[in-house]
Amino acid sequence: MRNFGAVLGMGDLRDQRPRSVQRGGRFNMRYPQPSYDSGWPQFRSKYMSTDELDGILRVQLAATHSNDPYIDDYYHQGCLFKKSSSGATKIRHHFCPTHLRDLPPGARVNSEPHAFLQVDALGRVPFSSIRRPRPLLEVDPPNSSTTKPLEQEPMLAARVAIEDGLCLLLDVDDIDRFLKFNQIPDGGTHLRRRRQELLEGLATSLQLVDPLGKNGQTGGNDDMVFLRVLALPKGRKLLSRYLQLLPAGDLLRVVCMAIFRHLRFLFGDMSRAAEATSNLARTVSLCVRRMDLGSLSACLAAVVCSSEQPPLRPLSSSAGNGASVVLVSVLEQGAELLSDSLQDASNYNVTNRELWKASFDEFFGLLIKYCVNKYDGIMQSSCLDPAEAIKRELPMELLRVSVPHTNEYQKKMLYDLSQRSLVGQEKGNVGQAV
Repeated sequence: MRNFGAVLGMGDLRDQRPRSVQRGGRFNMRYPQPSYDSGWPQFRSKYMSTDELDGILRVQLAATHSNDPYIDDYYHQGCLFKKSSSGATKIRHHFCPTHLRDLPPGARVNSEPHAFLQVDALGRVPFSSIRRPRPLLEVDPPNSSTTKPLEQEPMLAARVAIEDGLCLLLDVDDIDRFLKFNQIPDGGTHLRRRRQELLEGLATSLQLVDPLGKNGQTGGNDDMVFLRVLALPKGRKLLSRYLQLLPAGDLLRVVCMAIFRHLRFLFGDMSRAAEATSNLARTVSLCVRRMDLGSLSACLAAVVCSSEQPPLRPLSSSAGNGASVVLVSVLEQGAELLSDSLQDASNYNVTNRELWKASFDEFFGLLIKYCVNKYDGIMQSSCLDPAEAIKRELPMELLRVSVPHTNEYQKKMLYDLSQRSLVGQEKGNVGQAV
């Protein structure tokens, strides 16, 4: 043990302790106890002087600590900020960066064959990169020439896109916090423009197009990158956070139209990533509340023009109600905006009202056809309780929120459907009595 201590440069540690400590035996005999000079620890060693040890310690601290809690202690400071927001505790520093990074668009892409973390005064530390995953096992490559390298797999590209998107949204968070706690000479105009460019850049990386734009003709594979990203739970979390940061406007409409085009893909199967999918449905519903009537009309038209039948389920459905939740929000917000426009002439827009009416008429036809087919299927099946099956299968909430937007002919269709449902319930009650 004495030789081991000599190798570490500790010398005879017992001789360096005060005699009172030697007699008491309370401290560990294997390591020297530092003394403190003005709050700074002073270590002693056999082969290095105190000044040399002090210099090494200061170099390491300077390389790994920047005296900025936002960088050195980000996650702990974030937890304290959440607690301070609820009034549970107080923090000494504002939870915001002292300065913003000004990275060029391609700065995050490392062109080196092996990725390294640059640490000043500590050299280069290799770390695993999602862009260059290391093989778990070295095997001989197959003879088939159709096998793609792992770097070219689509789902790996989707994971890389998710990580890049999360980093981009962290930059947007930094801008928001910097604007909140700092006085900017130009009022923050430059930073807000940069923030919008970052958000538009993420939409571009997801290859989202505006169907209402000049080059807005969408094809069957236009949303392929978007769907691959959303096939992963982390991709749905990315989209939820993205929607929360988007301001009301055309970009929010473009992203929401992409969501409404793929309601079945996103909300058809709740067994996959149930928590992330439920949070996404709630986030979309909140975003809908910030839209104008024209944007709502575009989202409703995206449902009708989709090649996929949306899962129009009741809100109590155990199979998943995400699509119905967002559609109910669209119809409720539309009714509220129409009511406000009738009370305030300045909000009245003939074009938006006509666009809404045309979109709703198409959606209502889709909804009624779905309900009639469901009803006929229930009545033709050997169901012991048709009344319960009708409640379980028909989206009554969607039918109810559609009423304020219907004309007389559509109201008659709803009345006929309700009468047929009552007949089905009476047959169910008779069957139970027998």
